[in-house]
Amino acid sequence: MRNEQDPARASNRTREEIRTRGAIFNINEGIDIESGKNCITRLIGWPGVGTRMVAFHLLIHKPGGGFDMHSHPISEESVTCIKGRGEVNFGSGWVKVEAGNVLFFPIGCVHATRNDPSSDEDFIALSYVCPSPLEYYQEIGLMSGGEFNITEIDKLILNSTRDNIPRECVMKANELGGHERAEVKGYENVAKTGGVFNIYRGAPFTAYGGYMKFIVWPGVGAKNCGLHNAHHEPGLAFKPHVHPISEDAILFWKGEGMAYLESRWIECWEGDILYAPALVRHGTGCRKDQGPMDSSGCATPPQFDLYERAGYLKQGRFVDFPVE
Repeated sequence: MRNEQDPARASNRTREEIRTRGAIFNINEGIDIESGKNCITRLIGWPGVGTRMVAFHLLIHKPGGGFDMHSHPISEESVTCIKGRGEVNFGSGWVKVEAGNVLFFPIGCVHATRNDPSSDEDFIALSYVCPSPLEYYQEIGLMSGGEFNITEIDKLILNSTRDNIPRECVMKANELGGHERAEVKGYENVAKTGGVFNIYRGAPFTAYGGYMKFIVWPGVGAKNCGLHNAHHEPGLAFKPHVHPISEDAILFWKGEGMAYLESRWIECWEGDILYAPALVRHGTGCRKDQGPMDSSGCATPPQFDLYERAGYLKQGRFVDFPVE
């Protein structure tokens, strides 16, 4: 059973502990910022609470709501649609997306998202921004002169409330995205102007003992993001490991399982996010009485050691790879 009082939970750790040892976050916890039209940006893991290079925010689009067109001057963004139906605009018109799609926005790519105009339910997505968008925290008044306003941040954390976003997975395979779908658009164009992927479809990788797919990664044009999906059958664990320079943030999005952090396994379920700084040992898995379970993680910088082990990076160059 999940233990809310576990010392590894982000709410039970200091900023320094999160920064150096990692933590378990949850999409139902964070600071809500009113954004765009009838939208909320929930700050979950970000430098104001201890992460460094990767920030993860929940984007909640209420019916009729949408975020304004914007871009990030030095950051890439990977957005996993986890509930509802929506639309995305990469600067050339709106295209349909829904739970299961992954949106990729390169540095400087002007983009916007909104709820599907015909939908009467929330459209919810998890955004990973790499590196963390300091310009955004300045814009909302939580950072100034290169320093975070810890007093204001702590006040907002103290007054935040726990949400009740349903845990049931509704993500599925689809071929939405129209002319912005990555496999239609071509990866050279995706690298410049972004594209629409799907969490169920990517380049396969099995060297860690389970079945993983690379979704948004340098092989498709990303430079800062490495978003992968891992499938765990009952009793299967991905070998706990460390990354020499990469931070990793892993969303548990289907089923219940275990997260390895530092030196032990911790119970997790849908909506939990495992954050592991560089050099902190981590992994994911299921006991024999659990699963199947799926998790998707975004690492920055991308994990080049994985791409070499997969055979997709040879002598410093990416080669052709299968997509399945």
